[in-house]
Amino acid sequence: MTLASSPLRRLLPDAVLLFVAILWGGSYLATQDLAMASSAAAVMCARFVPSAVILLSLSLARPRTTLRESALPGILLGSLRAATIALEAIGVTLTSATNAGLIIALSILLIPILESALTRRRLSPALIGSILLALAGIALLVSGNGFVAFNLGDGLILIAAATRALLGVAEARFTMGRDADVLGLTTVEITFGAIIFAIWGGSSLMEHMPDFTATNWLVVAYLVLGCTIVAFLGQLWATKQTSASRAGMLLGTEPGWALLVGVLIAGDRIGPLGYAGAAILLFATWWGARAERRWRAEGIGSPREDSPVPENAT
Repeated sequence: MTLASSPLRRLLPDAVLLFVAILWGGSYLATQDLAMASSAAAVMCARFVPSAVILLSLSLARPRTTLRESALPGILLGSLRAATIALEAIGVTLTSATNAGLIIALSILLIPILESALTRRRLSPALIGSILLALAGIALLVSGNGFVAFNLGDGLILIAAATRALLGVAEARFTMGRDADVLGLTTVEITFGAIIFAIWGGSSLMEHMPDFTATNWLVVAYLVLGCTIVAFLGQLWATKQTSASRAGMLLGTEPGWALLVGVLIAGDRIGPLGYAGAAILLFATWWGARAERRWRAEGIGSPREDSPVPENAT
């Protein structure tokens, strides 16, 4: 049995995506603490500008490196990423964390719907069931304080869920089955976002930076190295190995990890419903892995409806 066909090799993308979800789950508390010492705009600037500098240095240090081929897709991914993060950052200040966690998780459902529309393949009942079950698990996990009335913040988070779904599908389209330069794409994506967030939050960051404590700088390092560089590279690489639907469901566990971080670090409590939601989410993830592999395997070799018919076809 070769490494390429080994169970470890097949599980590696899932493990990477779960690790990314864990990193992003911890970013909520980290961003909240840093924003209290500065502003949401300053946090985005402090997160993206150093990340762009580091990735640009790594990319340009490679022999025969060119970012030209990654420019257009990277700018598109960067636009979607920046829009998603900005909408989340503003929306979460206008609504409850419970509402935000529930609504952003809708991207889990939107991604396979978009992917199914693009490939013109119907989702299997098992895959649909696992996605809905995952949403139910997330709802239980974050519903300890109840779901309050829909407001402007909820609307912004809903738009963020849509842009996150588009981002997931776009990443898959630009990487799956192609010799995509993951580092180049991520570099252009983050650099584009850095320009936007530098314009938005640069002055605020410069104003508050002299007052940052050692803890604040550790949070910045976590957001830069973990939640941006490692997470974005890992997400793009893992999505290239699997599918947008599978990646979306695994990354959709992010609210659960965010709640776990709150329980372990901030002393939050989730109660019986939260633990039930965690168990449901774990089962849905396992079920979804099996359903997604079967759905993707059944699609291999099946021509799309818009594919050209070979000239020698009868």
